[in-house]
Amino acid sequence: MRNKIFFFSLCLACLLVSACVSKEKYEELEARLAETQAKLEQKGKKVEELAQKLGELEQNWNKCQQDTSGLDARYQELEKKQQMLSQTLAQKEDAIYQVDEARRQLETSLKLQVEARDAKIRELENTITELNQARHKFESNMQSQIETREQKIKELEDAIAKLDETRRMLEINLLAQLESREKKIKEQEMTISELGNQKQYVETNLIDLKEQIVNQEQTINEQMKIITELDTVRLKIEGSLQDRQSEIEFREKRIKELKNAIAQRDKAKRQIETDLKEQIKTQQVKLEELSGKLKVTFIDRILFNSGSTKINAEGKQLLSTLAESLKHNNQNIIVEGHTDDVQIGPGLRKAYPTNWELSVARSAAVVRYLIEKANIEPKRFTSSGFSFYKPVASNETEEGRHQNRRIEIILTSQR
Repeated sequence: MRNKIFFFSLCLACLLVSACVSKEKYEELEARLAETQAKLEQKGKKVEELAQKLGELEQNWNKCQQDTSGLDARYQELEKKQQMLSQTLAQKEDAIYQVDEARRQLETSLKLQVEARDAKIRELENTITELNQARHKFESNMQSQIETREQKIKELEDAIAKLDETRRMLEINLLAQLESREKKIKEQEMTISELGNQKQYVETNLIDLKEQIVNQEQTINEQMKIITELDTVRLKIEGSLQDRQSEIEFREKRIKELKNAIAQRDKAKRQIETDLKEQIKTQQVKLEELSGKLKVTFIDRILFNSGSTKINAEGKQLLSTLAESLKHNNQNIIVEGHTDDVQIGPGLRKAYPTNWELSVARSAAVVRYLIEKANIEPKRFTSSGFSFYKPVASNETEEGRHQNRRIEIILTSQR
């Protein structure tokens, strides 16, 4: 019950918060409040009746207290109910107080709103009075303006009458001018028709000229394309000719160099054949031409004693003689050392473990002698050793091994 009263008081408070509460709603709220008070009074009577019944129950409990111990428990329960009823009554009294407080606040709010509305009504009355005064002023001003405009209208009517008279005079003059202009227009139309005929003739000629111009432009464009293509071809031909010319010059230079190299080789060959004639006869020295190269081969012990890398006396004399034919040309000189497949003896194995070291050492010894003793330029030389891996004969026979133990000096042209 208390919760319902509290909910009702909250509803009243929400209604008080709203800013626009009308007088009718206020009356309705008062009616509801009266109904609520009536209901509360009825409930108060019921509470009083309950209190009376509680008194009767207390009397009966006093009578029955001496009879049974169960009545004592019943009394305690009734006492608890009495406490609950007392609490309920207190809650209802609080609710009634809250409702009264809400009603007072509502009355205060309604009074303030009524006063505010009265003030607004007074302001509106003042505004209406001011508007009436302004309307009277506006009417008087409008009356004066209407009179002024009527006077202007009369003046305008007089001016219009004058303008009508002037218009009639102008119409007469304009009719006369129109007649003369119509005559001139007819004459001009005659002239225009003649000019139109001339224009058609000129346009026909212009179309023909345009077609001729278009045809000429197409012809010019085609000729320009042909000229462009010819220029491209000409540039390519010129570039090709320049390349060919450079190639021809390079080849001519190369041919001259080859001719000089061949001449030097032939001269060196003839001189070597003359200087080493006896050795060539005894086949201790061989002279061969291989693909534009001249190869001089010194066989077996003509240059080195067995197992030695020092050039012997005969070898020095032969190399000095050969050097005379090598000094006077600029050909490159390749010196190659070759051996047979017989293993190095124990006495030389420390210095030359294999035929590789022996072949390279002999080739280097020849190069060093020609540089130091014959004063040939070092940059012309290349030294290499091939051990027994490039034989010219079989190593199975003494004669074959004799041929394989050799020093080859190859003359090649510079590149």
